This record gives sequence, C-alpha cells and structure tokens, in this order.
Amino acid sequence: MKNLYQTVMHDAHGAPYLPQMIIRDALIPELLGDDKGAIGYWAGKSLARRFPIGNPTDAATFFEQVGFGTLTIVKQTAQMTQWQLSGDPVRLRLELEGDTDFTLEAGFLAEMMAQQLGVVTEAELVDTSRKLKDRAVTFAVYTDPDDIIPEYDAPQPLELVQPTETPEDSAK
Repeated sequence: MKNLYQTVMHDAHGAPYLPQMIIRDALIPELLGDDKGAIGYWAGKSLARRFPIGNPTDAATFFEQVGFGTLTIVKQTAQMTQWQLSGDPVRLRLELEGDTDFTLEAGFLAEMMAQQLGVVTEAELVDTSRKLKDRAVTFAVYTDPDDIIPEYDAPQPLELVQPTETPEDSAK
C-alpha cells in the first residue's frame, strides 16, 4: 500500500481527510479482514436508515458534508440510476495502492433510494470512464419497480443544514 500518511499530507488539499482515511483505509480493513466489503455495504445501508435523505440534491449535500466527496447523477432509467462520486477524498483514496473500496457509499446509495422509492434496491461499483478513473468512482443502483417493500413506511427525511455562503466565497 502506498503510504497513506505521505500521500495525504503531501497533497495540497489532503490534511482535512487524514482522520477519515486512517479509519477507513488503515484501521477498518485491519479489523474486518476479508469481510470488509460486505460489512461496509451493510454499514452504509445502516447509516442511510439513521440519516434518511429525501432527494438527490440533499444526497449531494450530505455526501459533501460527511467527507465522502461530490455526488452527481450521471444517468437515470426506470430501473437504474448511475451516480458518480468525485472530489479530493475520492482522488486521494484512489491514489493509495491496495484494496480501497467504496462499499460504504454503495450501501448508503442503495438504502437511500429504497427509502425514497419504496422498492428493493441494490448498488454496485461499475467501471468509470478511462479519463476519470483516477479521480472518480461510479455506482449503479438497480431498482425493481415490481418488488415493492411490504408495509413500507417512508422515513421522515433528515433536515439538512444547508451550507451558507461566506463573504470570502461571494468575493470569488
């Protein structure tokens, strides 16, 4: 594995992500071993139940706020939504050699969409275009409109604290 500390701290934008990356990419894999991916996916679904998100705009805001990265919808059909996650935290994690995964984010997206739509969903990491491969990851969230969650009761969406513009931001 490329040295996590050196990679993050030698990056101009890396320092704020060091605590999260030490936990996600050093400690958790050590503790979970081969079960890291399955537990990460389950944990993402659990987090989405704890922090229910009501719409794609709020999902993008929440992902930024928790340090996952910049989330955007790339493509949407009746049975699949493709999301792309990019930004400094993703780029830094992709720079590390080894088994960096994004199962936590995949699980979160799957459960979030299940809550919003009331149908069974699953998510997986899919190939990212070659030109973005070193700075973004892509997820496909599959929905089955015919597989309705029995006795589904949509959770009350989390009321997000929206970022406010600072005087420094408006001067740019």
